Amino acid sequence: MKNKRHFDPAVDDSNWKELFDKHFQDLQSLNAISNLWITGFSRLGIDTYRRPTAEQLTDSVAPHTAYKFIQTDDHLILEQREWYEMISNFSMPLTCFLRKPEELNYCDEPDIWHDIMGHIPFLATQEYSDMYQLLASTYIQAYDLGRKDLLQELDFIGGMIIELGLIKENQMIKAFGSTFYSSSEVFEAFNPENQIQFTLDALNSGETYDRHSFQGKYYIIDSLDHLVEIIKHVHNRL
Repeated sequence: MKNKRHFDPAVDDSNWKELFDKHFQDLQSLNAISNLWITGFSRLGIDTYRRPTAEQLTDSVAPHTAYKFIQTDDHLILEQREWYEMISNFSMPLTCFLRKPEELNYCDEPDIWHDIMGHIPFLATQEYSDMYQLLASTYIQAYDLGRKDLLQELDFIGGMIIELGLIKENQMIKAFGSTFYSSSEVFEAFNPENQIQFTLDALNSGETYDRHSFQGKYYIIDSLDHLVEIIKHVHNRL
């Protein structure tokens, strides 16, 4: 059985800086950073020299959206119903360890680097928060109604768009998926051969997000409003 990992105060800050410098440089080299992400990130006041705390992040987001970030002592992946229940209550758990710099390309467990860099900047913007609340409420309703057909579509949205999607901004393609802000998978996503324009048919493709390997196929949405329309397409069939 694998030993559980936890924060290591002796090295976390130096690791955080190394991770930040390397990955941010990679994103910039691809011109991949979304305006939506950078708007939210600028509100966090993150010191690139040290790992921020849940309390600091909650305080930074408070003037913009209602999310509270909860530091846990575990790094289990929540079931989707439990995750969306927390999101619907404007709360998000943070896992209990920071990956090492040599794990930047691939980390076999979810860590706080992904939580903070991938999710929280987006959640600091009202328009993304509104979209995510709609997704959460739609998922909870579909789950409670036993609508496995709609859950399959919502799982596609959660995995292939929220985690691994691309978005058009000012006629350019940018990183939208949270995974790209914490992983070198962003290089795979910015290979034009791996990019696909999203259509509604994709919702029933059977594709699922595999966090243990690079997906190799990345869908492009036209805008955040486009994503809201996609979620409403599912919601309206409840």
